Order: sequence, then structure tokens, then C-alpha cells
Amino acid sequence: MKFAVNYSTHLGDLLKEGAVKVDLLKCPEWDGIVNAALPLGRVYIHFEISVGANNIQSLNFGLIDRFLNTTDTPHLNIHLSNDLALEADSPENRKAMLRLWKKDLASLSAAFPGVKIVAENLPWHEFLPHLRMAADPDLIRAIIEDCDLGLLLDLSHAQISANAFGMDFKDYIARLPLGRLSELHITGIREYANFPTDHFELQPDDWQVVNWAAEQIRAGAWRQPEIVAYEYGGIGDVFCWRTERSALQEQVPLLYDIFGEISLAT
Repeated sequence: MKFAVNYSTHLGDLLKEGAVKVDLLKCPEWDGIVNAALPLGRVYIHFEISVGANNIQSLNFGLIDRFLNTTDTPHLNIHLSNDLALEADSPENRKAMLRLWKKDLASLSAAFPGVKIVAENLPWHEFLPHLRMAADPDLIRAIIEDCDLGLLLDLSHAQISANAFGMDFKDYIARLPLGRLSELHITGIREYANFPTDHFELQPDDWQVVNWAAEQIRAGAWRQPEIVAYEYGGIGDVFCWRTERSALQEQVPLLYDIFGEISLAT
């Protein structure tokens, strides 16, 4: 199990100073960011690929293939999304969404034969109404098991979706195929613009969730993932305003110790 953190200039500075350690630097599929991160350590790519949104054919398959072969990316990640035309939750639309997912996954499997695909749960709330079905844990389990995928469990997304469904987040997560866990994402959640928003530093409540998840892995209740990624920090307007050097310096070593201890014990 490897511990990863989103690449950012603050993280890069801390790595150069020897103030923090990571096993992998998590980057988007952008050459500029990857080239900045590579001198600092091993890099893996988190791709912006959504299945079910009718945009698979617009992907740059050559770019994806290049990064799969030139970085330490262990699998091809996808996000379980949905076509806006299927926003209403109905038996017919649920079946149609599963068909769309399977069609897109077949295209990806044909383009990248032999590459393991892992599916990430996206968050559903009032601001993202079209993701209601896509965030349903039973549908997530169905597509992952039917298509032999790995699970990329985003803890923050699961909490946001569970709250919208009126469920306890632990019950929500228990309905996912945890025996197929391949990657785990961790971030803090805050209210922002009246909606729960992730990719913040960890708050006390977030640490409770992190420690609970670590215990599930330690106890063997969940499969040990190949990667645990702290998705805090980044490059560009989306991330820079919520990337603090002090938070990275404090929290990255704590997380490295928690998940590194599990790796050493197994």
C-alpha cells in the first residue's frame, strides 16, 4: 500500500526540504504538472474520465496510453457519472444508466486491453442532482461486480452522498464492494457556498473518519488498497486558494504514519 498526495508547489517545497514524505505524487493528466512533479518522486495519474456522460469518444486515448506507460499509474480510474437526460430516478432510467456505463467501459477495455479499471463514487447533493442514481451504492456495487472492476472509494464523496440519501455514511459504504477496494481517497469536508465541499484540510470530524477507515483496513474488513491518496492541495484556480503549506506540513506526516504502519504490519 502506497501513500500519495496531490502535487502542489507547497508540497514540492516541503519534499525538497525533507519536511514530509510520500510514496507517490498524484497528478492530473497535464504534462506541465507531471513534469514539475517527476523530479521530486514517483508520479501516478488520476484521469478525468467519466462513464455514462456520453463523452468517452472525446477522450485523448493517446495521452492516456502514454501516461499509463510512462508513470507509476497502476490502473485506469473512471468516475461513475450520468447523462443529464436520465436525471429522474426510475427503474427504466436505472437500467439505461447501467447500459451506458457498460458501453463506455467496453470502449475503454478495448482501447486499453489488460489494464485494470477502477471506478470512483462521485458525490450527490442538491447542487449535483443528476448524480443521484450514479451515487446509489447498490448500482455502484452492481457495475463493479458485473464488469469486474476495482473500487476507488472516495470517503468524502461517500459522506456527502450518504447525507443526501438520508443514510449513515458507514451503512452507505458497507453496501459498496469493499473486497474490491483498490484506491482510497481522503479529504476534509467544509460547507462552502451552502453546500458540503471536499478537498479541504482535515478537521477533527474528518480525522475520526480517517481513523475508522484505517481500522477497517487493519482489521481486514476492507481489502487493503494499492493506494491511499490525500487529495488536498493542487495547482490552478480550483485548488490554489485552499492549499496551505502549514496544513500539508502538519497532516501529511500523520497520515503517512497511519497508513504506513498498516503496510508494515501486513
